[in-house]
Amino acid sequence: MDERQRDETEPAGRLIYWVHYVLVPMGQVPREVPWHEDCMRDAVVGETFPGDRSNVAGVRGCCWYHGGDWDAVTKAAVRLIAQVNATGVEENYRLCQQVLDAARADGMSGWPLQALKSLVKVPILIRKNAKSQSVIDNGQHRLRAMRDAGLTEVLVGKPHWRREDL
Repeated sequence: MDERQRDETEPAGRLIYWVHYVLVPMGQVPREVPWHEDCMRDAVVGETFPGDRSNVAGVRGCCWYHGGDWDAVTKAAVRLIAQVNATGVEENYRLCQQVLDAARADGMSGWPLQALKSLVKVPILIRKNAKSQSVIDNGQHRLRAMRDAGLTEVLVGKPHWRREDL
């Protein structure tokens, strides 16, 4: 096959890994699986809901995930991602950096900035397993902290490949 034939049969542009951020209702998020951290121990799948844990107040301060206002950070993330997306940013890593730069310019620092960075650079990921069940690929501990805080929506990353327009 010569170069001209290949160009006519293959789509134009290079593939780019892209994360699309979406708000997902907490009721559609799979349950966390318990693990070694004290604040995760009673996260029995399907058995606990916001307010069900008698020790939620004692959980605060156990880890950095339970140390701040996820609702405020999620709202800021949604606003800043939309703001940066509107500029036509072409690469996901630039979107992440511009979101963090915009947050710093707005005066965000400390725990909120750390939490925002975790949402955009290491997003919570949910995928379907071989049995078509939703499972958490990344973010179990953050999700548990958000569930404990009573969040009704969670910012989730939906990774995919897209073709760069030439």
